[in-house]
Amino acid sequence: MIRRPPRSTRKESSAASDVYKRQEIYDVIIVGAGPAGANTAISYKKLNPQLKIGIFDKALFPRDKSCGDAIGPGVINALKRFGNEHILDSEPEVVSTTLFGPKNIGIQNYIPEVQNKEDSVVYVIPRLDLDNRIFNLAKSLDVDSFEEYRYSGFTRNYDESLNVSFKNASGESETFKTTILVGADGANSRVRKDLNLSQNTDWHKAIAIRAYIDSPNYLEIFKERSLMFEINVSALRGYAWAFPSKGTLINIGIGMPLSLFKKENKNINEMLDDFVQTLESRGVIVEDIRLEKSYMLPFASSRPKLAHDKVALVGDAGSMINPMSGEGIFYGMESGFLLAENTHELIQNNRGDINKGIKSYEKSFNKRFSKHYLSCALARLVLQSPYMTQRLLSVASIDQHTIDFVVELLFDEARLTIKEVFLLGIKFLSPLWLLRIIKNK
Repeated sequence: MIRRPPRSTRKESSAASDVYKRQEIYDVIIVGAGPAGANTAISYKKLNPQLKIGIFDKALFPRDKSCGDAIGPGVINALKRFGNEHILDSEPEVVSTTLFGPKNIGIQNYIPEVQNKEDSVVYVIPRLDLDNRIFNLAKSLDVDSFEEYRYSGFTRNYDESLNVSFKNASGESETFKTTILVGADGANSRVRKDLNLSQNTDWHKAIAIRAYIDSPNYLEIFKERSLMFEINVSALRGYAWAFPSKGTLINIGIGMPLSLFKKENKNINEMLDDFVQTLESRGVIVEDIRLEKSYMLPFASSRPKLAHDKVALVGDAGSMINPMSGEGIFYGMESGFLLAENTHELIQNNRGDINKGIKSYEKSFNKRFSKHYLSCALARLVLQSPYMTQRLLSVASIDQHTIDFVVELLFDEARLTIKEVFLLGIKFLSPLWLLRIIKNK
């Protein structure tokens, strides 16, 4: 339900009096109601139901969000943590990936078992639906929700609390008081801007475009419900995707690093057209292309400081997107949980240590994901080379461990170790005929 202040508070008054009358007090205010923000609210309420949580978003839900729409074992695990996996009921499972590279090298592989997670499946759910479902989970926990409220800024009080200002759908300014402010407001975060943090440089960003199509024969072409990735084909040094959702609905898109996009003077809509032609050349029937929308992805290869004085960043606002896959939902949801885990007890019992808790959140997040992000960033550099992409897929077509590792980089928390680098190096340098002999032994 959309929260509105009581009618009695809407009468004309002085600015100071208006702030005083309208001000509600929260333990945590979250700006942004996407999966990162909504799961932050869920985590706080599940860990400490007594906390008063407010979540604000500039949009009226349900609302569309440009994305590939695929959620893997990480998101499923995050939902299961608090018994919320039921929102995936009746959704068809995607059980494999299909990777195409230069010279039409193609590999189809079942999604491998991933560490510390039960599920080896993927779901493709339009963000219009998925985000609304997760947001509704937060609302069901007595989280105060404010839709069509645009964040304006925050100021600090003498008691170390924060005043957070918004403009509602009527254009009226409203101010709320909070102990902790969470910026979960996406790649163009205004909370991040107010912390005087710069945006990622072009080298650490990608540009992508998403569209929806109907395809009556996609499952027939790929023999099953499979995520299709295409590397260095329709987009040189970029990648494209086709992800099957319910029925004949397919999410398609293409993207590449923003620095290369600008250097080569590319047109994102023409890139999408090229990919559609590639799909059709593979026999996929493409009907009713719609809802094309481009967007930016701030890669986790360059992350800002997440912990600040009574303020924290989660999700895309903290540049948490996988540099290899472009996936961000899992990392955003986990960041919200880690923030709540490290601060929920301090809000009521030891407010003086709240900043220590926020710093512990950043430390926990970096400890868990830094090596994974570095591994994905290195993989991204490798895959920008058509030759290296061709070689990697040639090896992976023979060696099961290699393709499993690539898929785990895409959908889990895999990281390169010295042993992994050594083994991959040996395989890259070995002739393919030798790898085939080893495989057949």
